Amino acid sequence: MTDAAPCCEPGHCESGRLRLGGVLLAAGQGKRLGGRPKALIAVEGEPLIERNVKLLHNVGLDELVVVTGHFQSQLAPVLTQLLANVARMPIVEVTQPGDDHKQADSLRLAAQTLSAELDAVMVLPVDMPALTRADLVALIGAYKHAPSEVEFVGPNVDGRPGNPVLFSRRIASQIAEGMGEFGSGAWRHQQPDWLLEWTTDNLHYVTDIDTPEDLRRWAQ
Repeated sequence: MTDAAPCCEPGHCESGRLRLGGVLLAAGQGKRLGGRPKALIAVEGEPLIERNVKLLHNVGLDELVVVTGHFQSQLAPVLTQLLANVARMPIVEVTQPGDDHKQADSLRLAAQTLSAELDAVMVLPVDMPALTRADLVALIGAYKHAPSEVEFVGPNVDGRPGNPVLFSRRIASQIAEGMGEFGSGAWRHQQPDWLLEWTTDNLHYVTDIDTPEDLRRWAQ
């Protein structure tokens, strides 16, 4: 374990260390990219799925669930290589059955797979190309130093909700049971007391590759 997830504040875990799980969402069809797998877009010579697994590994997570679906057979060789090379962090791949699934379904599947010993869970969509270890460490720090009643922290850049997000094991359990509207895209606007929109000017948290225009801008 690295020093990225040090001792946690009262209310966020009982032991002296924040035990973090991760979820990498890579099950999408890439419709707005013309049916192209986002996870295999190369950034600085690495497919996004490899880049982001390594990023989550380097921030010191205790375990990781990678959710695949569409293009699973194309992602499988990359994941096999990662499993061989990233030995310190247990990685589990789970695959969405069929073609009709949404991000909320992927979240629920991942939450059902994570171990019960975790204190918090970080969720990262695979199409984020700009994030660095420092960005993830900053998010962990925002969660750790938030008031004890806060159980969800997500970056907010100029009013735009960003990713990744970090939430408590209790919320992960609710997601696993199908409770709430997590992953629907609208629920963060409801502003419950336990949610913190962490204000930052770091554009990395809102930079994704969702359309051909995004891809062209990133390439430039």
